Amino acid sequence: MGIGSLIGDVTKDWEWLAFLTRYCAGRNIGGAFCDEVRWWALGIAALAALAVLWWIFARIARAYENWNLRRLRARIADPQTMKEHVWAGHDAHLPSSDQRARTDQRPR
Repeated sequence: MGIGSLIGDVTKDWEWLAFLTRYCAGRNIGGAFCDEVRWWALGIAALAALAVLWWIFARIARAYENWNLRRLRARIADPQTMKEHVWAGHDAHLPSSDQRARTDQRPR
């Protein structure tokens, strides 16, 4: 199966769809066959709309997840929060120069 036969198949399908639209757009619009075609077209359109909505929802969910993670990381790295969770005697929240100044002042 080559690319030529694939193009031929797509062309035949396109011609069939063009015929259906011309046939059902004329006097046969109220026929049972055209009603069936109309329901199939509505079903395909609904599936396409559902796929687009699913994609939009996935993008929004990913953006919310990234925002929530950034917010959580910012809260964890907040200086006030870090001071509350510092171990006794551990001055990691202070710059190195302040840590050296504190150790120099401690009694020996």
